Amino acid sequence: MHSICFHFQVNHPYILRTYRFFDINQKHDYFDIYQNNYWINRLAERSYLPANQMILNIIEKYGKEVAFNFSISGTTLELFKDYCPEVIESFKKLLATGCVEITGSTFSHSLAALNNKSTFVEQVKLQEKMLLETFDVKPVTFCNTEIIYSDEIGEWLFELGYKVVLTEGAKHILGWKSPCYLYCNPFQPEQKLMLRSYQLCDDITLRFSDKNWSEYPLTADKYMNFLSGIAPDTPFINLFFDYETVGIYQVKESGIFDFFHTLFSRLAESENYNFIMSKEILESEAPTSTMHAPWAISCSGDEKDTNEWIGNELQEEAFNKLFQLEPLYLQSENEVAKQSWLRLQNALYFNFMGTKWFPQHAVKKHFEVYPSPYQAFINYMNVLNDVRLQLEK
Repeated sequence: MHSICFHFQVNHPYILRTYRFFDINQKHDYFDIYQNNYWINRLAERSYLPANQMILNIIEKYGKEVAFNFSISGTTLELFKDYCPEVIESFKKLLATGCVEITGSTFSHSLAALNNKSTFVEQVKLQEKMLLETFDVKPVTFCNTEIIYSDEIGEWLFELGYKVVLTEGAKHILGWKSPCYLYCNPFQPEQKLMLRSYQLCDDITLRFSDKNWSEYPLTADKYMNFLSGIAPDTPFINLFFDYETVGIYQVKESGIFDFFHTLFSRLAESENYNFIMSKEILESEAPTSTMHAPWAISCSGDEKDTNEWIGNELQEEAFNKLFQLEPLYLQSENEVAKQSWLRLQNALYFNFMGTKWFPQHAVKKHFEVYPSPYQAFINYMNVLNDVRLQLEK
């Protein structure tokens, strides 16, 4: 029997206002109230609320036979609280069933893990505080931004108490090995790694509506056949998706809601699969193998590297300038500027500056608000420069 883990990552950044310059004597309101209200309600209406209701219906029908996992960035929770609190309530209903786990993550879907330990640790602790305040939950497993991971990042997380971490089943790291086994950090063997089966995930996220795909249209029964092709002696199937896959990347009219509802039902009724929450891995006695990741991997593209966020000169400059402000952040008493600096670490700002868009990355274009990467860079740097001035005051 395969243990199957469904994990959904929920993230949306604050939309920046467009600026040419800032008057440092004026109020510094970097985030566009109207755009943030529009975008988060659009996502809630088309994705989060109907998807949560679909999952609730499945839980009410099958009870403990099903389980689901979510990571929700703290800044996204802030947006929910400000503009559509009903989404928070819908997640609370899911948690109350006992069939849903909220995993740890970074507060602002931050790329801090690619720069330094101290900022990353603060992001993790801020997120823990947010989850405790919002859901009365203390996470015990971890899903980093875009499941970015390395041996070193794993060690940082182990020091923070996380003994189960979700990351990518990157082929260049695994070689001939399957992502459907349990792995461990080579320097902290007590830390267990759950690896995403990315081809199975991409069949839904990237190819579900692709009429040129040989398997189009994808049905739940056809997907069950894909799953049945996995070697029967492998214990785990880890499926990780951006939650926006349901209703945004794949719109309602594509049949994505019916697909997931039917797939969850088929799996719940099958004797070959059992749903698990990631925290159940803590007690698992499944044998583990070491996975050595000397440099950062992620769920990005075919390369599974970090080029999606810091792969060109624009992104590198913005990234370096951003994290150079950490000493100012630590010394400053300007809470508004400090909050802005945390928010500016969101990975999607760096997606907007990307100059290469392969089909694997195109789903992120749903959130694009700039006509070009260069304008995204200029606006971001204008905001970042003013944040620096405010931190210095």
